[in-house]
Order: sequence, then structure tokens, then C-alpha cells
Amino acid sequence: MVARTMRLACDTGRAAQSLAAICPSILVICAIRLRRMNRRIEKHRILGVPSLRLRGISRRFFCILLSLIGMCSSVAHAKENLPLVDDDRSKAMIILPANASKKLAESALVLQTIVGRSTGVELPVALESAAEANSGDGLTRIWIGRTTYTSSLDLRIEDLDEDGFIISFPGNQNIVILGPTDLGTEFGIYEFLERHVGVRFLMPGDVGTHVPRHPALRIPVHEVRQSPAFFSRHLTGLRGEAQHTWARRNRAHDRAKLDHNLYRLFPPTEYTRTHPQFFPVINGKRYLPPPGSRGRWQPCFTAPGIVEEAAKNICEYFAEHPEERSYSLGVNDGSGHCECDRCLAKDPGKKNYVGRNDVSDRYFEWVNAVVEKVLLKYPEKFFTCYAYSEIAQPPFNTVLHPRIIPFITYDRMKWIEESTEQEGHQITKAWSKKARALGWYDYTWGTPYCLPRVYFHKMAEYLRFGYSNGVRALLSEAHPNWGEGPKLYLALRLQWNPAADVDALLSDWYLNCVGAEAAGHLAEYYRLWEAFWTQRIPGSKWFTKKEQYLRFWDPSYLTLVKFEDIRRSRALLEETLRNTRTEEQRARAGLILRAFEYYEATALSYLGLVVGAREPGKTFEYYLEMNAKRTRLLDEFQSDPVLIHPARFDKPKYTMLRW
Repeated sequence: MVARTMRLACDTGRAAQSLAAICPSILVICAIRLRRMNRRIEKHRILGVPSLRLRGISRRFFCILLSLIGMCSSVAHAKENLPLVDDDRSKAMIILPANASKKLAESALVLQTIVGRSTGVELPVALESAAEANSGDGLTRIWIGRTTYTSSLDLRIEDLDEDGFIISFPGNQNIVILGPTDLGTEFGIYEFLERHVGVRFLMPGDVGTHVPRHPALRIPVHEVRQSPAFFSRHLTGLRGEAQHTWARRNRAHDRAKLDHNLYRLFPPTEYTRTHPQFFPVINGKRYLPPPGSRGRWQPCFTAPGIVEEAAKNICEYFAEHPEERSYSLGVNDGSGHCECDRCLAKDPGKKNYVGRNDVSDRYFEWVNAVVEKVLLKYPEKFFTCYAYSEIAQPPFNTVLHPRIIPFITYDRMKWIEESTEQEGHQITKAWSKKARALGWYDYTWGTPYCLPRVYFHKMAEYLRFGYSNGVRALLSEAHPNWGEGPKLYLALRLQWNPAADVDALLSDWYLNCVGAEAAGHLAEYYRLWEAFWTQRIPGSKWFTKKEQYLRFWDPSYLTLVKFEDIRRSRALLEETLRNTRTEEQRARAGLILRAFEYYEATALSYLGLVVGAREPGKTFEYYLEMNAKRTRLLDEFQSDPVLIHPARFDKPKYTMLRW
């Protein structure tokens, strides 16, 4: 009955009246169900981040129920939409706190600039001292951040995550955009622009920012409260200001610093002289790494005094960097674990799920001991570490301290293969029994892959699974190729809200990127390559089950490409370009087509020169030219803020990517 009424309301002009009439009944039903569910809801905090863990109830019902309450509340208390721009004149002003930070002022400038770009009218910006909430001038007040006025309101922002925000409509002519922090407020501004102006930050730079034209702009009164599902959301490998700005506007925020860090905690230059016992015994001999060595060795975690020394150094770090909230206890890159009798006695004596000797217990026992000592002096700090290689398996005998977040490192595109996915699920669930909160370290590389490596639906699936099983922090090695279109946009959207509809997000991206007439062709192009990676790859020789990530340096997956794939891709992108209707749409379609030219030249040259396949009428010289073209394009992309390849195929270590 409710669903049918909602559908009718969307299709008729009597939506508000219809819904308002049944709201009292809906709210009564919702109240009864909520009271019952409350008995089964455990409210808990993970490192200060509020969340709800629902047990034994329907998540779908819970989401629908909350939506209905919000809709009913909105209808029941509806008031006139608030004008920002009308008749080519400003009908609103943006108000900042008297002590606004530089960052908050810059965020207000983004709001002013984009609304101006959309309407042709610039909204004035003023400090709160120059504007009162009820001045009677008829202007809508947009209050940004914690002003005297917003502080007088009961907005319950303490219930929000620090990256969260509220968009509220107190009084008759007020809009409040406020988060617990300046960054939360900034994220609220981006939500306001997307929701009410139709802005989309599709790709980096002006070319990637969709700003629709509005001759008039009125804001419907509907309160919005949001907090991220994953409290830390970080992409690595971005290049230049435009790419970092794009990520921030899509609400990326690294709040759980993670790095290979033990070489910094015990720098070999100093500690090989003062504490040689801290270094590993390998093949029966104490290994003392050379000065500056960053990897392929680990400390001896059972050495006398190593816990106390680590805690002392970390406390000194926090004293020198009071703004830092976390410390990484990530092992050094590579292996090199100690083989002394004390260390070996703590090991189970078997391989872990990635085929390495399992040393998790010795490591996490040491981590726990260090953390407990540091927390005596700095009780609000938290700690991160890797769960990979020899410490990929959850420890048998150790439960991690609640303020430690282990990051499970894995290329989760590998979950396209069923048995690999099942094993990944089991590992995540096993880790969730050993740690209060988990992190996931992913490998979503765009470069140096030679084709658009997209797996949109599998990404959505595994992020939902992760959130349901205790994952609360995400870090991904991205190294983007923006020829992959909506891939990273989708990733950040799902990291904020993994329950979001992946197909709706993709359709919205295509539509706003190239327009209604071209969107279908662009969508088909990316469907083609999503099918390639998710259907052809799992059973191929290139695909590997045991390693932590797929072999991006090995281009033999190109043997699975058909000439028709390349011809069809070019036809779809050229059709996309032909069907655009604005300069902005043409620019974006042209950028994606140009990125494809690199994929095209690479795939064709590999098929022609390495595989020995030939298209009718194509000569050996043609494939040589395709090989030269991919290098030329790479050099041309180097100066483009969007098309630049962070990981070039011609790096010396990528010998297999050159032919």
C-alpha cells in the first residue's frame, strides 16, 4: 500500500496531498516497528565514530522506513521554497562566522562561484557581524559553519561523524550548512551544490565539473543529515592540484594514516649501533641493514627492550606532532622476518592464505604491548598496521587492542572469481573477530593497465560486504587513468554510502557527462569493458588466485582482446561525441576518446607485434606505428592534468609492458 502510494505520488501533481493524508498512519506503524527494532539494535562507537549495527532485521525495511519518516516530516512541515536567484537578481546572501578559517572561507567562495556560474548572478558573502538572522530585508540567509546564530540552534551535530553535516532550514528564510568540523561543513556545501544546483564533480578540473544553467534558483525545504559509512576514505597516486581537489569534492578524507613505518621507528643508521639486537636473525646470523634501508627486513619483535623503545619513540612523535591522531605500525615493505628461537616459538609453523609463513601472533602481540604503553600517555590516539604477506592471517592467540585498525591488503577485483571471493569473505569475517574495526587496503590501479579496468558492480558488492563485516576505513592504490570514466567517482560515492544504487549512480554520471542523447553510447562502452574484466578474465591464464594483487606488469591479458572489441569501442565513443550538444559535453567526450586512443594503440600493437594477429589489410608497419603512437600519447598526456599517467608503462621496472 505504501509503495503503491509512493509511486502514484511520483507520477501525479497531487503527490504532497496524497502522502500528507496517509502520513499519520505511516508514522504510527513506523513508531511501533522502531520500538520493536530498538531491542535488537546495538549502538556502539568505533574509534569515536558513531554507527549502528543491525542484527536480525531487514536492512531494506530499515532504510525504507527512515525514508518514509523523512518524506512524511517534509510534507507535513512543508513551507515555501527559498529563493537564491530570481529575475537575474540575488535573493540570498552567504554568511560566514566572524572568525571563519581560511579553508571555510574558500569553501564559501566555491559555493558563491558555482552558483554564479549556474545562474549568472553572484551571491554576496558577508561575515555574521554584518547580517542578522531576522533583518527583514527578504533575503534568504545561507549560514555556513558555526556562527553565533547556528550555535543557538539545537541541530544535534554532536551525533554526526566529524566529516558529516546537516543542511537545515530553521525559521522562515534561513539555510544552515553545518558540520562538526570545517571539513564536514565543506562536504555539506558540495552536497548542497549537487542536490540543489545539479552540480557533478565528474572528473578533475573545469572540464570535469558539470554545472547546469538555472535562470532562477529556488531551494526546496528538506533537511539533510549525512555521515560517511567509512570514516577514512583515501586514494593514492593522484597527480596535481586538480586531481586532489576533485577527490576532496567527492569527499575523500584520509583519517587513518598508514605506511611502511618500522624503518622510521628504528632507523638503521642509529639502531644498528645502539641496539643491534632489535634487528632480525636470518639464516642463523644477525642481519644489520645498511643506512637508509627501508625494506626487506623486519625488527626482532621479541628482542628485550624493543617494546619500551618503540613506545618511547612514538610518544616523542606525538609530543612533536600533537595534531596527529594516529600512528602507523605498518611493517616494512617486503619480507625479512626474524628467525630467532624466541620469534619462531610464537609462530604456528604453517603457511597463511597467501602462501607465506604465518608470523601474525608474534607481530600483533608486540603491537598490542606497544600500543598499551603509548595509550597510558596519549589515550585518544589510535594505530594502524598492515595485514598482508606474512601477517595476512588473523593471529590465533591474540585479540587486537580496540584502538588498532589492521588494513587487509588485497586486490578485490580478484573477487570476480567465486572461490577467491569466498576465501576473501572468510578472511574478513575472521579478522572481524580479532579487531573492533577493520581497514581495507585495495589495489584499484588504472595505470599502468593497458585497458579500462572497470568492475563497477563487483566494487559495489564488496564495499557493501565490507561495511557489513566491520570494515570502517579504506585506502586504495588508485594511480588513475581517467579513461576509466566513472570508476573512481563511483568508488568514492560508495565509500560514503555503500547502500547507494550503483546503476543509478552510473546513469547519472553518463547523463551529466555527455548529455541525454550520448549517454547510452558511453554506457555501452563501459559495459563492454566491465564484461571483459568480469567474464573473460577469471578463467584466464593471466588471472592468479594466490597473490595479493593481480599482475599489472604482465600484459598477457591483452591476448583475450578481440579486434572487434577495439572497433566497437571506437565506434561507441565516436557516436558519443557526435551526440553531445554542448561544448562541455564535447570536451568530456573528446577527453575519453583521447584516453581510449592510448588503449587502442596499446592493444593493437600487442596483438600485431606480440601475438602475431593481423587484421585484413593491415601491415606489420601499421602495428609498429601503433606501438610508437602509444609512447607519443603518453608523452603528450604528461602535461595534461587529467590524462597524465601516474604509473607510466615505460618505467624501467615494467619490462614486460614494452615490446
